[in-house]
Amino acid sequence: MQDCLSQELNRLLLKEDITTLLQPIVDIEKKSVFGFEALSRGPSDSPLHTAPMLFETAERCGQTLELETLCLRTAARHWSGHGTPLKLFVNISPAKLMPPEFNPTQLQELLLANGLKASDIVIELSERYPTADPSELLKTLVWLKAEGFLIAIDDLGSGYSGLKLWSELKPDYVKIDRHFIRDIQDDLIKREFLKSVVDLADRLGCKLIAEGIETEAEFRVVSDLGIALVQGFLFGRPKAVATACLDSLNVQKAHTPRLPQKEKDTAGLLCRHIEPVTSESTLQHAWERLQSEPGVFALPVVDNGRPLGLIHKWRVLETFSTPYGRALYERLPVTQMHSADALVVDYEVPLNEVSERLINDDAHYLKQHFIIVRNGKYAGLGATRSLLKHITERKIENARYSNPLTLLPGNVPIQQALVARTEEMRPFSLIYFDINTFKPLNDVLGYRVGDQIILLLSELLTEVFLADDDFVGHIGGDDFVVISSSPSANYNAGTVQALFAERSRRFYSDSVLKSGFIESEDRNGQPCRFPLVSLAAGTVEVGPDEKVTADQVSDLASYAKKRAKASPDFCFTDFSSSRSGKRLKTSQDANPNFNTA
Repeated sequence: MQDCLSQELNRLLLKEDITTLLQPIVDIEKKSVFGFEALSRGPSDSPLHTAPMLFETAERCGQTLELETLCLRTAARHWSGHGTPLKLFVNISPAKLMPPEFNPTQLQELLLANGLKASDIVIELSERYPTADPSELLKTLVWLKAEGFLIAIDDLGSGYSGLKLWSELKPDYVKIDRHFIRDIQDDLIKREFLKSVVDLADRLGCKLIAEGIETEAEFRVVSDLGIALVQGFLFGRPKAVATACLDSLNVQKAHTPRLPQKEKDTAGLLCRHIEPVTSESTLQHAWERLQSEPGVFALPVVDNGRPLGLIHKWRVLETFSTPYGRALYERLPVTQMHSADALVVDYEVPLNEVSERLINDDAHYLKQHFIIVRNGKYAGLGATRSLLKHITERKIENARYSNPLTLLPGNVPIQQALVARTEEMRPFSLIYFDINTFKPLNDVLGYRVGDQIILLLSELLTEVFLADDDFVGHIGGDDFVVISSSPSANYNAGTVQALFAERSRRFYSDSVLKSGFIESEDRNGQPCRFPLVSLAAGTVEVGPDEKVTADQVSDLASYAKKRAKASPDFCFTDFSSSRSGKRLKTSQDANPNFNTA
């Protein structure tokens, strides 16, 4: 296998068969593209297509510098054809900048031949790789800066000497490694680390770039911390053309609520066990299997339970159909033709996440199959067609029961989500939100303002409750529910109450704000003064392994909401265990009708 990869690398270097892709770097404040990072790939049908495989093979074969030289030439030619004044970020290893490898004359000739200026280029120096002679590297970097090149330290926090190099070189940009961005909204330590880096960058006059932003939640945190430059799949995948998606820059103002997902909507739902072949199986054996099983179009290659990739029927057929193809290849092991970049997902991964990973996968085509593992061991295959069909059906079902004003899940999906949580028998909180004195506001200021108040609350709930399994639903009118397993659920509820009290004030006139009340009629038609709107939050806490039904939790939620509206701070928490699972059936504590359409 290693010999084959070495031969393929030599072929790519000889034919200069390298492609440059461009991934955008976006300026949040200006809502525009700041520049592009040049990323190198092998041919789409080559085992060296992906960057990790390409550069790891070059490193094993001692040809990293030759590959880097080719990638730089290819990137320069590709970028010159776009004619854009934006910055081009290129990755260079420390070894490439060390004498005698570094050649200033060749570098200047490369720029001249492609009509580029030094000020157009940002050299990314990764701290993943050790530096043999830091003093010599520093001399080269100082020379580059003097020539007009800009310098960026890449992958901060991932390797060897980023902070030391930062202090000595004073780079123009520092790129924060994806590790510190992934799920930052749920990780206090990562947020604190980023805050300290932001403070240091401000003191040193350096710009930060947050790499690998893939979700709206990650983007919000990065934006709130004041990092202006961002990069990741949320804004654009690497492509041959210089394009970017700037829609996500408005995500804080136009958050799309998450639709509910049933408990069993995981990769396991699509798992079909296909008897695997091993790495020692021949292509002849694989082909006989594929011919004898008409409904199977890919075979997993598995050794000792560990998936190695997929052998595709179309690829074997294509090879065997060529002159002498079968005679030449049928005795070879399947590893000569298997796809090692097959998507591997865990049995419990939600289908929405599987879909995102398939779409974001760095390939020129959508993979038709993916491997499903359980506890790290092969479990079966999933079909992309089945995945898309299931997600489409679920979206249609969700749209049917969504609230038309907020587009949040309505009563049917709320009840389904509640049933799923109670069947899990894991701890969770059900928080019932209701707007106080909403009717007088609606009567005085009109239904349009009333709708805006309801939309404000829906935006706050989806803005604050961001955990993966947080569920936000709209019962109707000014009633909302949140189901959350997060230990900070009650804290988040308090945050929503405070933000609602603050942001709802903009709908009142100055005179009303000064007086602190509005005048309207009460339920008996008598003139009355009503305070400005506020938010009540009644919470039901369900403990672990607690046997409680969805209807019982619904009844308790209605009771908790009533107690919250009567409380001075508009908060009340009830515990289902304290009532021994008995349902409340008084007329005053009626069920909030989660299970009605």
